[in-house]
Amino acid sequence: MICGACERELPDDSYSEEERGRRQSIRRCEECVAAGNQLVLMKRGRTRPEEDECPICNLPLPLDTKQSSFQACCMTLVCKGCDLAACKRGMRDCPFCRAATPGAESLCLPMIQKRFDAGDPMAIYFLGSQYRFGLLGLEKDVTRAVELYERAAELGVKVAHFNLGLLYHKGADVEKDTAKVIRHWEAAAMRGHVKARHNFGCEEDDAGNYDLASQHWTISANMGHEGSLNNLKHHVRERSRDQGRLCWSSAWLSGRCRGNEKCRS
Repeated sequence: MICGACERELPDDSYSEEERGRRQSIRRCEECVAAGNQLVLMKRGRTRPEEDECPICNLPLPLDTKQSSFQACCMTLVCKGCDLAACKRGMRDCPFCRAATPGAESLCLPMIQKRFDAGDPMAIYFLGSQYRFGLLGLEKDVTRAVELYERAAELGVKVAHFNLGLLYHKGADVEKDTAKVIRHWEAAAMRGHVKARHNFGCEEDDAGNYDLASQHWTISANMGHEGSLNNLKHHVRERSRDQGRLCWSSAWLSGRCRGNEKCRS
């Protein structure tokens, strides 16, 4: 068994019975538990990577994808602010690489195909998305989309991991597979994908692993995910309410005991 904190392969007796029942990424050996060593899953992907920045203004891209525009010519995401600024200056070409922007969506496909043929990981992912939703004149083909997503994921595209996790989680167009959901969202989260980290927290919360869920949400909240922050607030309120009930119950029981003692005297 491999420890999810120290990443050493250790014999089974190095783990408690509870830890042996966990999956590798959240399993800790007794030594790491005693030392309080953090899981690798929680160490990596705590900040957004440089690729999440707008290449023009170098500010983090909004988590809302509608606030960014994808440039098919250079496979680059540009924030709407820089896009608007370029338009105000009279630029009608790509605000990043200055390539001529195709006037029709049908003209985008040859540009994407060219970069796809060159082995561009983002082009592979983007073409997969077109097959997934049947865009740019392509017939919807989820099987082909999954193939391309898998290929892009192998090349390190974290959003490909995230979308594969979504597909296997929903189970609408592909067979539902929880193991693949976890594998892909773990990979995306450790690469700094904010929504994957948030969703992973939701999965742990549903499984009753509230401490792990809070750790995931804390990381994604620090990276700007409002839903994670709201979930953390909800957890704090619930814990406070439970503690309040516990204190009231303890006080009531204490009073009952004192009353019984008085009766006995």
